[in-house]
Amino acid sequence: MKNFFINIKPYTSYEKFRSYLPKGENSLKQNKIKSSLKMPFILLVFSLLIVAMYYINFTIRGSFSLFLGIYGTLMVIYLLGKQSLSFFYRPITGDKVPNMKVAVVVPSYNESASAIVNTINSVLAQDYPIHEIFFVDDGSKDKSAYEVALKMREELLRTQREIAATTKNNCSEILGIPDLIVHRLPKNCGKRHAQLWAFKRTTADAIVTIDSDGDLFPNAVRELLKPFNDEKVMATTGHVNIRNRNDNLLTKLIDMRYDNAFRVERAAQSVTGNVLVCSGPLSCYRREVITENLEHYGSQMFLGEEVQFGDDRCLTNYAILKGKTVYQSTARCITDAPTTLKQFLKQQLRWNKSFFRESLISLGIGMKKPNVLVWTIFEISLWILFGLSLLLSIILKASHVGLILAVYYLGYISLAAYARNVFYLLKHPLTFLLAPLYGILHVLALLPIRFYALLTIKSNGWGTR
Repeated sequence: MKNFFINIKPYTSYEKFRSYLPKGENSLKQNKIKSSLKMPFILLVFSLLIVAMYYINFTIRGSFSLFLGIYGTLMVIYLLGKQSLSFFYRPITGDKVPNMKVAVVVPSYNESASAIVNTINSVLAQDYPIHEIFFVDDGSKDKSAYEVALKMREELLRTQREIAATTKNNCSEILGIPDLIVHRLPKNCGKRHAQLWAFKRTTADAIVTIDSDGDLFPNAVRELLKPFNDEKVMATTGHVNIRNRNDNLLTKLIDMRYDNAFRVERAAQSVTGNVLVCSGPLSCYRREVITENLEHYGSQMFLGEEVQFGDDRCLTNYAILKGKTVYQSTARCITDAPTTLKQFLKQQLRWNKSFFRESLISLGIGMKKPNVLVWTIFEISLWILFGLSLLLSIILKASHVGLILAVYYLGYISLAAYARNVFYLLKHPLTFLLAPLYGILHVLALLPIRFYALLTIKSNGWGTR
């Protein structure tokens, strides 16, 4: 715990983050495919995959299973629409950044001391001035992270005093040294309450939420702020990469899923003006989005129980009600993914409970925001149709075409997996070839987890600690 340091100056090199950039990028300032040959290639591959999916879907619908055929038709439409929209996505560029006072909120529960040092240092190293950093420990059993955060605060204060002794000016404002506020909740109350402690005390214009194991790119906050030049934008979310993608096969598959979730899903939704989930590892909200909903955020009820998880989707819904929520691909961070199947499934259980609860709220919002309604209906209906069609097909066809149907089905989910992750072909071609494995994982593990999430939706907890 003694071996830590504070970095109050921006990184002079981006080499630490170079490997997380898309292939061919030499700068953090642009996040687009530069080669004029790459986009046509991606379009060609995607088109061929869609044609193959349509052929298999037509065969299934005509010969084996009407139920899977109907699902397949909707999936092709959804994939085609979502992917097409993502092709039109462009991040906000240029040097114009709104002059906003920024606070960064870091809730923590049972996080390692080394992770906290790394996370706080990445905030201190931002090339945009940070006004406040809130580190709030949610009653962790291990106090080492909290204690090291206190030591970092002491070191920051000492640095400020030393500079103040040589200048009459406000040293923290000149150097961009933020206030580091460290607090520990007396007991484990949940992530929302850890965030609320900071939300109630910040004086910032823009509030950045990150995870306790996150590592921000040096320009992450600056890039997050650029879309706020549009007064209608209420929240922004960045792009998240997996730091430990090379740990094992599971982390490679999760990294590919993350890439699709941001590069395709959030990009497509951003084109329509409303991203459905501003991701917890890196998002920014206008102050009023949060302060106007403090009471509800801390006491949200669902089926008679107080809600603890699903913080990012809940905050996003607040922002959607007030205006636009957008994806800024040039704002980046890296974080750790679960390394075991057990950890991954616990995480997915928590996320799926949030998905169901907040999707119901999104349906209500959709009455005022048609684009939100369309995205939400597709998300909910596709997984319901998938589960029902698979179950009915097995029951009704198992006696005489079960094996053939299984072969067609595996072929279909393989093509769908490739189509979803087509951009990943440019980043990690060999991992891209393994995309069908995630499709199989979805059927064997994630689909049952979704149904289990429905049955246990009232239970709370952080889920992965």
